[in-house]
Amino acid sequence: MAKLRRLIDDNNIKPRIKARKPMFKLLYAEFDYLIGLCFKEEDELKDVGNNWKRRLIETAQAAEDSIDTLMSSANHSFEGVMIDLSYIRAEIMNNNKGNLLHNLVEQDMMMDNKFKATRTNENTRVNISVTEHEKFIAGFEEDTLLMLDRLTGDRKKLDIISIVGMGGQGKTTLATKIFDDSLVKYHFEKRGWAIVSQAYSKQSMLLQLLASIGKSVDEAVSESKLCEMLYQSLKGRRYLIVIDDIWSCKAWDDVRICFPDDKTGSRVLVTTRLTKVSLHISRGGFTHNLQLLTEDQSWELCRKTFRGRECPESLIETGKHIAKKCGGLPLALVVIAGLLEKGETRKVLWEKIAKSVSSYIINDPKGCLDTLALSYDHLPFHLKKCFLYVGGFPEDYKIQVKRLIRLWMAEGFIKRVDQRSLEEEGERYLMDLIDRNLLVVADRRSSGGIKSCCLHDLLREVCLEKASEEKFFKKMSMPMSKINFFFNSVSSISKQRLFTDYEVLCKICSHDFAPHTRSVLCFPDSRRPEYLRTASWLGSFLLLRVLDLLNIPIFSFSSISLLLHLKYLAVWSCGHEFSFSKANYGSLQTLFVKGMLSNFIYSPDNMVNLRHLRFDRIHIPISFSAPALFNLQTISRLILDHRTQLLLESFPDIKRLGCAVSSESTNNGLLSFVMLTHLEALHVEKHTHESLTLTNPIRFPESLRKLTLSGLLLPWNHTSTIQRLPNLEVLKLLESSFWGDLWETEDGQFHRLKYLKLEKLNLRVWEASSINFPRLRKLVVRGCENLNKIPLELGNMYTLEHFEIDYSSIHVRDSVYRIQKAQHEMENDDLHVILTHTIRDIRPANLTPVYTSEVFFMGNPFFH
Repeated sequence: MAKLRRLIDDNNIKPRIKARKPMFKLLYAEFDYLIGLCFKEEDELKDVGNNWKRRLIETAQAAEDSIDTLMSSANHSFEGVMIDLSYIRAEIMNNNKGNLLHNLVEQDMMMDNKFKATRTNENTRVNISVTEHEKFIAGFEEDTLLMLDRLTGDRKKLDIISIVGMGGQGKTTLATKIFDDSLVKYHFEKRGWAIVSQAYSKQSMLLQLLASIGKSVDEAVSESKLCEMLYQSLKGRRYLIVIDDIWSCKAWDDVRICFPDDKTGSRVLVTTRLTKVSLHISRGGFTHNLQLLTEDQSWELCRKTFRGRECPESLIETGKHIAKKCGGLPLALVVIAGLLEKGETRKVLWEKIAKSVSSYIINDPKGCLDTLALSYDHLPFHLKKCFLYVGGFPEDYKIQVKRLIRLWMAEGFIKRVDQRSLEEEGERYLMDLIDRNLLVVADRRSSGGIKSCCLHDLLREVCLEKASEEKFFKKMSMPMSKINFFFNSVSSISKQRLFTDYEVLCKICSHDFAPHTRSVLCFPDSRRPEYLRTASWLGSFLLLRVLDLLNIPIFSFSSISLLLHLKYLAVWSCGHEFSFSKANYGSLQTLFVKGMLSNFIYSPDNMVNLRHLRFDRIHIPISFSAPALFNLQTISRLILDHRTQLLLESFPDIKRLGCAVSSESTNNGLLSFVMLTHLEALHVEKHTHESLTLTNPIRFPESLRKLTLSGLLLPWNHTSTIQRLPNLEVLKLLESSFWGDLWETEDGQFHRLKYLKLEKLNLRVWEASSINFPRLRKLVVRGCENLNKIPLELGNMYTLEHFEIDYSSIHVRDSVYRIQKAQHEMENDDLHVILTHTIRDIRPANLTPVYTSEVFFMGNPFFH
């Protein structure tokens, strides 16, 4: 709709497109009318499963394809789109409203029956079905002891306690174990239990609670009366109430008033999948986040299938592999343990299960996957698309979150809200999925932020199943012999997004699949070796918005100029030249090019919406007007010379900059970034082997939060300008960034610094105290072979949480252990010391050893 609106309002479009304005207006009016009929605004396409609603979405996508094809070529017909719209209109108008009302009544009756089915007439509590394996889940011992201590502690005030975890992680099992514990039975006079679930009813919850504490109540009683009865039943008593599987803040707010606080030591225990709900409920109370089981704990649970007997030696290795494939999820382990127990203890059977653990869990008759799918069903519409998208990535794949957010942006999943940027809104989407325990944090940044995330294998199966149902994307990696048959069975809507490997991609271009494809993400096939490729097939995918070939080495991109609708492009170029000067890429938001190009040709005027530009090495010409890159937020790795130093003023809103400098980069010995007043992260390294002459300290903007320096050979007294940066939180001084034996921090303070890394410096003496680093949490010292010690005065800091050191200096190790002892005497037992190995490259003996690290782009370890 937005694209149609722009075409209708724009008077500067080409004449052949302007001539189609009457058709655009007709399309806009028809879509606007049908959307108003089909979807209520608050439903957000919630009922997309209905056939005619799905058809309307498909027709809208077909219309967008037609518009973009018209923009790319001379002629295109909209006749098919108009015919489809007329059929949908007739179908909707002929739909009997009485039948619709009847269906709604039936749905209400089904919901009411579901509420009644959750009730129980037992006088103890709601009956929870727990298998033998669930009762003895390994790894819950510590959780149980922690919760019992909190529940039966001396705190007299009513305490609200939450257990949070993903579906199938054992929240209900742990709550049941606690509820039935003999100490809990003895400690509390009244114990009540209610299951909330997504089908929430206040009346149902109150009836469950009253029944579980022994109060028989007529269902006809009003909610207000039920609430009063529950309150009076608990008044003056020490009680424990368990509210299991709660999905909304409102469900808690509806019953919160029913729990009196008479300072008797009463407790309410809540289980939920949603961190947001737990924070709302607890409000200063205790929240216990369940962890996935370790590999040892997982195997311990599987071993219980032998019921006290020893596992045969021949099955141990296979059994451990099966346990590992369950990903530490108790629900999956329970299913597999039950399967192993029923089967024969033959190695051939166990090996068969080991090859396809997920498929056995998916086919579990008790609906293991349905339990996990509840979390997806509860998602708002905009998050469903983002979650499904993650399912297209390979199994066990660590997804860089910045890459994921930029892909979401290019797909159109993220909408701007208030004054927040698309990136900021995307971070909110990501955190929402993490807080709902649907995405798992894989790695964190030095600042504490999230660097990469991943998807549990079973949640990935949920994604793939839902994506197939919704025709959201296609994931293909198969023998060539099966591809022809496969293409003929795929609808046009599911052809829009494709996750595949290179061999399949080359085959696709000769089919009808290609013209409909909007997104292609290509991953290497581990079964075939990677070698240099060509991209001659690009011309078959004229409507692409997303093209991610970052994992596939490509020699030539001669057809790239044909892809005018690209919003996201990530490629691995093995050629010497990469040209963007021959076409208009006005929609392009993100451009990543991996590979050491000798020449990058483009005109910034044709990339006015570019937000993220990342290369291994890039020279940017200055022969363009200043506003040309006004939207740019990220640049890496920019080669600065005496001209491009002036170029920095052309993108004042830049937030992240990675650059390489030389003597040519300076202005009479001065290097300054102060004009970049929005800059938050900066990585500066030396470009050439010649010495860098700086007569003055580098000038940095006060907005800087993260700074990485490497190879600059600066004198240590230049750190005084860094100390004065008011917002700096992360500082990484890497190989030869500073040169000299002595670093005296004197009286200066790194006011907000939380993370400091010193790596491969020739430093011998470091003089500092706790006053210099009032907020430091983590200190990393690696490869500083000459350093005589870590300043012992740092042991007086209360904020210090982590030390990471290596074996390069025994003096550094000894001083760290002394600091740890000092912290222990200050009753800080939370200081963690991590000792890592120095890993050397295979290189000539006369070269300095280097440390392995995850460097996604050469020279840019900070842009991960």
